[in-house]
Amino acid sequence: MLDLRIPCGSFFALLGFILIATGLFSPDSRAPLSETNVNLYAGIVMLLFGSFMLALAQRARRRQG
Repeated sequence: MLDLRIPCGSFFALLGFILIATGLFSPDSRAPLSETNVNLYAGIVMLLFGSFMLALAQRARRRQG
């Protein structure tokens, strides 16, 4: 059976990489009322969440055998 943590983690990790790249290479495309680079911070959080989901899936796979 397919573990839903794998596609979920992959999706969030990919989206996190895209947002981090956007935040680093195009910092001027931020929200007009904010001085913070929201793309960069949201990308980091999404990448961490995706990595956490993939780590949980890997851990469950190891326990099964």
